[in-house]
Amino acid sequence: MIDREIGRQFTGFSLIGIFNTIIHLVIVTSLVEVFLAHPMPANAIAFICANLFSFWANSRWSFRTTLTHQRYLRFFTVSLIGLTTSILAIAVSETLNWHYLIGVAISFCIMPLLTFVAHRSWTYKK
Repeated sequence: MIDREIGRQFTGFSLIGIFNTIIHLVIVTSLVEVFLAHPMPANAIAFICANLFSFWANSRWSFRTTLTHQRYLRFFTVSLIGLTTSILAIAVSETLNWHYLIGVAISFCIMPLLTFVAHRSWTYKK
């Protein structure tokens, strides 16, 4: 049975993740479409901005803890592992000759739980 606190944390984490995705998309599309930036650096800038927002919001609301440099380095490491996992899911789907969106869907199903567990047990471990 999942206790109430873990449920509250996961709900907050999920809602912040949705908002974070919107932030990422708004930044990358604005940089590319309005400012005519190349998609690669635009995506990198969007990733960093969204990651900083996610760290702040999750520290404040999901895990209710203080912001520290060490905690952010852990958060960023988990984010990079999540990014790598997403890329691997797409690579596997392509290797199996599946449509790339199947890999994206697999990633969308795996990533929230994987990153939540990693953050709860390492980034925000009490």
